[in-house]
Amino acid sequence: MSIYGKLTSLCLFLVITSLAVLFFIMNRQVEKAFKAELLTSIKNQSEENIANIERFMFSRLNDVRMVAKNPYFQITDIGEEEMINRLQELVNLNDLYHSFSFFNMDKLRIADSKRLSLGKKHPGGDYWIAIENGAKSVMDIRKSESIGRVVINLAAVVNDYFEEEPVGVIVGSILVDELYKILGNISLGEAGDGRTLNINLFNEDGLLLYSNTNTTGVLKDHYEYFDIVKDIENSNVEFLETDDQLFYVAKERGYQNYAGNNWTLAVNISKDLAFKPLTKIQKTLLWVIIPILLIAIILSLVAANLFVKPIIKLGNAAKELAKGNLEIQLDINSKDELGELARQIEHASSMLHKRMEEQKELNHQLGDQNEKIEIQKSELEIVNRQIEDSIKYAERIQRSILPNLEVISKVTKDAFVMNRPKDVVSGDFYWFERVRQGRNEYLVIACADCTGHGVPGAIMSIMGSNQLTNIIYYQNSIDPMKILARLDKQIKQELQRDASEGYRDGMEMGLVVINLDDLSAEFAGAGIQLHMLRKGELTSFKGPRAMIGGMEGDEKMVSNTLGKEQIQLEDGDKLFMFSDGFQDQFGGENDKRFMGKKLKALITDTSNLPMKQQGEIIENTFLEWQGNSHQTDDVLVMGVEI
Repeated sequence: MSIYGKLTSLCLFLVITSLAVLFFIMNRQVEKAFKAELLTSIKNQSEENIANIERFMFSRLNDVRMVAKNPYFQITDIGEEEMINRLQELVNLNDLYHSFSFFNMDKLRIADSKRLSLGKKHPGGDYWIAIENGAKSVMDIRKSESIGRVVINLAAVVNDYFEEEPVGVIVGSILVDELYKILGNISLGEAGDGRTLNINLFNEDGLLLYSNTNTTGVLKDHYEYFDIVKDIENSNVEFLETDDQLFYVAKERGYQNYAGNNWTLAVNISKDLAFKPLTKIQKTLLWVIIPILLIAIILSLVAANLFVKPIIKLGNAAKELAKGNLEIQLDINSKDELGELARQIEHASSMLHKRMEEQKELNHQLGDQNEKIEIQKSELEIVNRQIEDSIKYAERIQRSILPNLEVISKVTKDAFVMNRPKDVVSGDFYWFERVRQGRNEYLVIACADCTGHGVPGAIMSIMGSNQLTNIIYYQNSIDPMKILARLDKQIKQELQRDASEGYRDGMEMGLVVINLDDLSAEFAGAGIQLHMLRKGELTSFKGPRAMIGGMEGDEKMVSNTLGKEQIQLEDGDKLFMFSDGFQDQFGGENDKRFMGKKLKALITDTSNLPMKQQGEIIENTFLEWQGNSHQTDDVLVMGVEI
């Protein structure tokens, strides 16, 4: 075979081999990355769903525990009708619950929010067995004998007023459909591609509690792959693989002080369905490789021809020289030139080898430095990710303690809340609750601005919200002046702070209590004002410029310092409270503060609009004013129409 044929064959071999190896490596990497992304997607969705179930059950048990501690249910001689009315109020306050029932310790149904099975004895169930064995609160899932539907029963023991003896059991029932809303559908890729995952939730015996593939078998059938997953005890999400299926199994771990129900969430999908898009990717990759291969073959032939021609000419010249033909024209002109070229190549090769050794040593040093840099970079990324995850989790916690706007919308004409944290979490918070005292009902509304923002401000806001709930709901206080004074005292105690030390960190707060029967209201504030809009005219009610948690003196002195305003509200009045974040925001054409005067004018100018539309205009005005400027502080604006 001629040198041209050999060189051409070598080029073709190298091209085809290189592309084949490249295709193999790329295919393996694509397959590996696709599988890793697929499994990560299933794992994340499985973890999120089991966590949602745990948080849901924890919150609902807390609801029932709080109801059981209400002194109203600890009174043993309360009438049946009055008890039914109270249970109906609980359902109205939280439409998540289907019904509330009160049983005595003999399982006799004393009262029911839907007036079902009154005076009948409960046939018993898992939660009764647990209560008889000493449990204070418990839940189970069963088919209700009263309504004939599957419900989640959340039961808590009610002790007498002195917390000495149990007097009954309060049971909140939630349709199991609410649990199904939490789970929903888990799918891979875009909707409609047919890769919906099989989701099954079952108890420790394998009995189905939820299934998107066997809906008629809930509380009847057992999970078909229970024998495969039943031995998993690890609380983390586990991955299992059979010949034709992929499984992710997540066991309920419990949430805070809630131990969980030992449920298991199993997500599975067939391998053929899961890796269906991979076949498409491989075909696409193949169709990309084939044109590259054809072009490379053509270029190889051209390159071989270019390289071989000078060698053939040199060979022919050598043959002619061997024959003694000195008349031929050589491209190298003469033997002396070829000799000089050979020596130059040898010298260049020697210098190149020396340079390569130096470069090799330099590359080795750079490699060590790059390795150290990569390690440091990886460590920083892990730390940064952990911090971001913690802050995002703190945001979910903070959002969960903020009251739902539906609470205030049920007792007022309309309301809005504009809450824009400077960072992920906020130092501003709002609080409102419908409170009964004696025969009267009150609406308590609070707007607070804690010192600082971000994580420190969020911690202070959670502390303030919890203490406000404790003072108003459990200590049954509705005097705004006394509430703020008590809040000041309890924050000092929480922070282990002496009032004489003169601290100025804590929170500014405005608090208004409205009697829903006669619309009389009382307002007390420390740093935050109440603004009342009546027939287009804005009236402001001020408190002292002080900081709750940093005021001097005992509770009585603080109460006297704060004082309160008596207000007689009328139908159609609008009340506004806001932190200083909006008015202190820099922006506009000259990058100046918005200012409180302009905010009050904005509220007055939009007074004829519905409350929600007025809130939208206020928020849009803030965004337009801010423009590309950095948000300077947490922003909270709230409004209520009486």
